[in-house]
Amino acid sequence: MKKILLSLSVVLSHVVLSLAVVLAAVSCGPRFEPFTFVHMADTQVGFFDYEPGHAVSDTLMARAVRSVNELNPDLVVICGDLVDHPDTLEHEEIFSRNLAKFIPETWLVPGNHDYMSYNRPLRDRYLAQRGYERFYFVHKGCAFIGMDSNCIKEGVEDAEAEQLEWLKARLAEASKCKHVFIFMHCPIIRQSIDEPEDYFNFPVSKRQQYIDLFKASGVTACFFGHCHQEWRTEYEGIKFLTAGSVCRALGHGYPGYGIIKVTEDGIEESYFATPVDDVPMPTVK
Repeated sequence: MKKILLSLSVVLSHVVLSLAVVLAAVSCGPRFEPFTFVHMADTQVGFFDYEPGHAVSDTLMARAVRSVNELNPDLVVICGDLVDHPDTLEHEEIFSRNLAKFIPETWLVPGNHDYMSYNRPLRDRYLAQRGYERFYFVHKGCAFIGMDSNCIKEGVEDAEAEQLEWLKARLAEASKCKHVFIFMHCPIIRQSIDEPEDYFNFPVSKRQQYIDLFKASGVTACFFGHCHQEWRTEYEGIKFLTAGSVCRALGHGYPGYGIIKVTEDGIEESYFATPVDDVPMPTVK
C-alpha cells in the first residue's frame, strides 16, 4: 500500500511539474531566442510637407520601409503620430500604402496627431481605422506591451485609470518573460526624471508612478516617439529610448529609425539614418 501511495505521489508530482511548465509556456510563450526588431516613430505624413502629393513624406517613408525589409527584423513597432492629421485622406492613403509594404509584422500605437485631442469619439474613430490602440503579445520569450499615452498626457483620468488596470494585468501576465518592453508615443522622460515638464514629456506628477510600476514588473526598456529627435537615458535600471522621426526631423534629429537587438542580457540599440541628400526637405511655413 505504501509503495502504491509513493508511486501515486511521484506521478502527481510529475503532473504538477508538467502543468507548471505548460502554464509558464502559455504566459510567456516560447523559450527566449535572440532577435531584432525595429523601433520607429512619427511617420507623420504631411508634417511640414505642404505640397500636393506630400512627396517628401511619401519618399522618406518608402525608403524606410525598403531598408527595414532588407534588414529583415522579426518585428516593427511604430510609436505614434502616423499621420499629421487624421481627417486628411491623402495623409492616410500615403501612410496605409507604405505600411502595407512592410514584410515584418508591424504594430502601432497612437500619437497625439492621430487623435488631435483625446476624447471618446476621436478615440473610437482611431479604433475604427486601426483596430486597436494598445496591444500585448509575446515573441520569443519577450513581452511587448503597447499603450496609449494620450490619455495620460492630457489628464483624462477615467481613460487613464481604465488603461492602468489593463496595463497592470498585462504586466502580471508577462512576469515570467525574459524581457518586457513598453511602447507609447509621449516619453515619460527624455534625459532625466527631474527634467522640466513640457510638450515632449510626461507630467512630473505621473513619471515616478509609471516608472515604479515598470521597475516592480521587471521592464527592460520603454520606447517612445513624439520628439522627432533621438533621446536615450537609463533610470532605475530601465532604458528609455526615444526614436527620431521617419519623416520630418526636428532639432538634432535625422530621419530614420532604431534597430534593437535583443540578447540574453538586454538590448543593444543602433540608429539607421535614412539617406535624404536628394530630398528637398520642406521648411516651416
